Order: sequence, then structure tokens, then C-alpha cells
Amino acid sequence: MTRIVFAHGLEGSPDGTKATYLRDKFGAVTPWLGEFNLDKQVDALAQAVPQGSDAVIVGSSLGGLAALGFAVRHAKRTRHLVLLAPAVGMHRHASVSPEVELKRPGLFEQSATFGALSVPSSIRTTVIHGLQDDVIRKEDVIDLVERSPSATLLLVHDDHTLSMSRELILHVVERAVSGMPL
Repeated sequence: MTRIVFAHGLEGSPDGTKATYLRDKFGAVTPWLGEFNLDKQVDALAQAVPQGSDAVIVGSSLGGLAALGFAVRHAKRTRHLVLLAPAVGMHRHASVSPEVELKRPGLFEQSATFGALSVPSSIRTTVIHGLQDDVIRKEDVIDLVERSPSATLLLVHDDHTLSMSRELILHVVERAVSGMPL
């Protein structure tokens, strides 16, 4: 059975909305990533994905960056990557959100490095991004998809939370688990 792992965002948790519906529908594993820097978030995801497995990794916002970092470091353990409003371009918020940097020193610098990564070509990837997202710029997400040949972008009429796109997210994860194309 394919393991599904959900990486929550900066304001999310293992008991948040997306984590809960992915756990209820698919039995997703939802590790705590809250106080860690991105490198430690990748390590936490690595602990959630056993050696020799090929997981579907779903990452939301900052968790999307951690999921991207995991896929780059552990491509053989990643069957499919589903990035929900991935926080590429998060470093642009450093001047308007200094409290984040105080709580998690170095996060903006790390996010710039992670946001410049590309998805390994061996990993099928689906990126879902809201056209009304006022946190992460659509252009930054498009740049990620353009430099990642195995990635498909789905732009939806939604905001950063993707709360109106729940059924689409469930459909994408279900297809990823089955190995079927969208």
C-alpha cells in the first residue's frame, strides 16, 4: 500500500483541515512540522516515509517547500508530489512579516534556497494554486512548474487555503495513489 504523507504549512498542523480530510479518506500520515526549520522538516518527512517505500507526498504552502526538499533529497522514496499553493517566493515576505523570522530564524533565507529547487524529472508532480492567492504569487508557482518538466499546474478559482478545492485535491491524491494520470 502506498503511504500518503501530508506536510502542513506554517499556520497549519497535523490536525488541520487538509490533514484531517487526507487522514480520514486515505489514512495519511501527518507529522508535526511546526517549529522546525525547512531542513528539519525534510528530516521529519523522511522519518514518516520508510526506506524502500514510494510515497505520495502532499505539501501545503510552507509544507510544499518541505515536500519539494524531501523529493529532491529522497527521489526514490517519492512516487508522486502534490504541492498545494507551495510557498515558493515566501522569502519576499521577510520585510512584511518580521515576526516569522524572529520565531524561526533563517526561515526566509532557507525558503529562497528551497524555492529555487526543481522537481526531479523522475517524480510526477501536480501543483494546485489558487488564482486569488494573496500569499504566494502565481508567477513564482508558474516558474517552479516551468523548470520542473514532470510537473503539471492546475490553477483554480480559490485562495491560498484552497478550501474550495477539497474535492479536486482528493481526486488528485486518489489518482496519484493509483498511478493514474489526471
